[in-house]
Amino acid sequence: MPRRGRRLRFPAGRRRIVLVVALVAVFVVATSLRTIAHFYTDYLWFQSLDLTSVWRGVLGTKLLLVSVFTLFFFALMWSNLLIAERLSGRTIRFGGSSEDELVLKYRELVGRRAAVVRSATSGLIALAAGGGTASQWNNWILLRNHVEFGEKDATFGKDIGFYVFQLPFLRFAVGWLFSALVVVTVVTVVAHYLNGGIRLQATQDRVGPAVKAHVSVLLAALALVRAGQYWLDRYELVFSRRGPVNGASYTDINVQLRAIDLLVLISIFATVLFLVNIRRQGWVLPVMAVGIWALVAVLAGEAVPALVQRFRVDGERSALERPYVENNIKATRAAMGLDGIDEQPFEATYDLTGEQLEANEETVQNIRLWDPSQTQRAFGNRQALRDFFDIPDVDVDRYTVDGETRQVMVASRNIDDSSLPPGSSGWEQSRLVYTYGYGMVMAPSNAKTDSGEPDFTVRDIPVESAEGFPEITEPRMYFGEDLSGYKIIDTDRAEINVGSSSDEDEGGGEADGSTPGYTGRDGVPLDSFLRRAAFALRFGEIEPLTSGSIRANSRVLMERDVRDRVQALAPFLAFDADPYPIVDDEGRILYVIDAYTTTDRYPNAQRSTFDDDLPSGSGLRGRPFNYARNSVKAVVDAYDGTVTFYVIDDTDPLVRAYRQAFPDLFASLDDAPSGLVDHFRYPEDLFRVQTGFWGRYHVTDADAFLNNDGLRWTVAVAPSSTDVSSTTTTPSSSTTTTTEPSEDADESRHRIEPTYQQVQLPGAEEAEFVLLRPFTVRGRAQLSSFLTATPDGRLVSYDIPSGQTPPGPAT
Repeated sequence: MPRRGRRLRFPAGRRRIVLVVALVAVFVVATSLRTIAHFYTDYLWFQSLDLTSVWRGVLGTKLLLVSVFTLFFFALMWSNLLIAERLSGRTIRFGGSSEDELVLKYRELVGRRAAVVRSATSGLIALAAGGGTASQWNNWILLRNHVEFGEKDATFGKDIGFYVFQLPFLRFAVGWLFSALVVVTVVTVVAHYLNGGIRLQATQDRVGPAVKAHVSVLLAALALVRAGQYWLDRYELVFSRRGPVNGASYTDINVQLRAIDLLVLISIFATVLFLVNIRRQGWVLPVMAVGIWALVAVLAGEAVPALVQRFRVDGERSALERPYVENNIKATRAAMGLDGIDEQPFEATYDLTGEQLEANEETVQNIRLWDPSQTQRAFGNRQALRDFFDIPDVDVDRYTVDGETRQVMVASRNIDDSSLPPGSSGWEQSRLVYTYGYGMVMAPSNAKTDSGEPDFTVRDIPVESAEGFPEITEPRMYFGEDLSGYKIIDTDRAEINVGSSSDEDEGGGEADGSTPGYTGRDGVPLDSFLRRAAFALRFGEIEPLTSGSIRANSRVLMERDVRDRVQALAPFLAFDADPYPIVDDEGRILYVIDAYTTTDRYPNAQRSTFDDDLPSGSGLRGRPFNYARNSVKAVVDAYDGTVTFYVIDDTDPLVRAYRQAFPDLFASLDDAPSGLVDHFRYPEDLFRVQTGFWGRYHVTDADAFLNNDGLRWTVAVAPSSTDVSSTTTTPSSSTTTTTEPSEDADESRHRIEPTYQQVQLPGAEEAEFVLLRPFTVRGRAQLSSFLTATPDGRLVSYDIPSGQTPPGPAT
């Protein structure tokens, strides 16, 4: 019978190893707890919004990339090290040199642990090589869900979708493979040296035949992969910046492209020579191939194109670059949505008659008296009404009142955690009691009171609405603009009861049912110790774990800022800097945020250089792109945080690809209620970029584009900024001081902001809610044009004929 009660004992050395491994594991877990908590609570948040498919889609893609690339590198490295070990027995020849002693010491040290050393070396380097591939998750998603643009580029005749969806990841994968082979080759050569297969001090046969064959195969693989890199580099020429505009230029196509083709052939030739070298003595052929390769790369790839550009092209720029500039004009206009601009002549007249005023009665009635950036203080002073409320922004919208469209100024009344009443700055007061903003403020843009103040038609606490203006049925707003931190609802502490006539419950107290409870669907339940601990770690506050006011049905509200909320749900989209609140037909307050699909991979198109004209909070600011579409309207319910992404332009290939990848995230515009669609407007950030491009790209003739600066337009200078030398500043979300792109840096001015107006445009039958921006001729103060955009995306440029241009706004 086997003995019982005998304990399994490890040798002392093995016990020390187990102890060290355990201590390291405990240290790693302890230092990673907050990261783990963030990861776990993110999942809970997505789950609360029924969007775990998006969370899994992004995370799964990252894990897939890291796993595949790491395992591939591990297998590549491990197999080559194994080959090096197997070959060492046939190649080592001991002769008493210092190299022989090194090999013997290495073998004595490694001994039977060769497999462990091989696996550990491969694993550590593989983790480093594969870990960074997670950053390519977006490119992989676009590759997997690629669609065609239905248009071909002018240089290589390939569908534009190839450059946008496929080329970025292909270049990354081939470039990664080349780098991986370089590392594997270097480590393999070192392994051969340590195993005795390479003897640098030997007078002959320094590299054994088998080792030479192994290294030659690796070098051949490197040369072949480099040929693939060169082949893909051909298509990168459509993003060149060598010529007068972005895109393939004369030198790129007639010199650089031929040099790349030559390098492809040389790389393939080098591959053959490396393989032939397996059966030849010495390394003459490979060295010759590498030498020719390097010479051609320097001369044909760099020096010759630079010389041709300097001494051939620059002297005949107009003649040689014309067709490539034409490609750029066409591509840029298509990529930035300028090719659909309707250009109409506008006859400027100076005689205003009564008949004209009557004919444009609706426009006259909606002339704005108030500027949003100037009325924010007035709104705050008159309608914040509590010290802990703040009005962060004033927006322009329109509502139908008594059958007529009225242009109005709107703002939301948000909670301001930094201005809570004295004695209310404790954790429970800021997190459990003061939890929501309250109601909206609205005033017609063309009316004022006898005292010169805005005439508020939606106002006060409780909310009151003038006749015909929207009634708000749920004024509490747990989500809004410029909000930070988290709130916990359904606790034993009563929330502030702002809607009561006396606000007696403002200080908070025990929940007794006298205050209205939160009935929205958002919020992550804190129904377990694990969840409370995870959120305590995430927020860096112990109270979510220790507070006695939190009960099983309490919920935590996070990502309360509407821009942060939609960005977290759709990180692949860029969002406008200016969310705006609306009241839908059911009396609920909703926030609308314009979302953009962008890419910098549209062939031959010009990159945006208009960051200075974008507010600091814009998702387009600091983002490289030469293609942009406002394909999505994100809508957030201010009460319960529900988010819906409505696709408004299903012809955009990028949004079609993302919709295939994340079908649960997007909704059709047909599903949007009419009361919501009626408040959609043309996005301001996109319009800023388009007006920047339009100043130059309204010119379609290549010769005039290159040589006639008199045809260039710039956004008109604001009336209060006529000093050319005035200092510019970084724009903010409320007031933007803009400059021209770098090429016009010597003419930096304060430019007129895009303006929403309810106007009747020339030739239109009725007034429309349009976004408008005027232009002047570059270097002069005459008004040359003004560009308008309607909510349905129709762009019209009203061009004033030469010789009839009136003075600009700054004169």
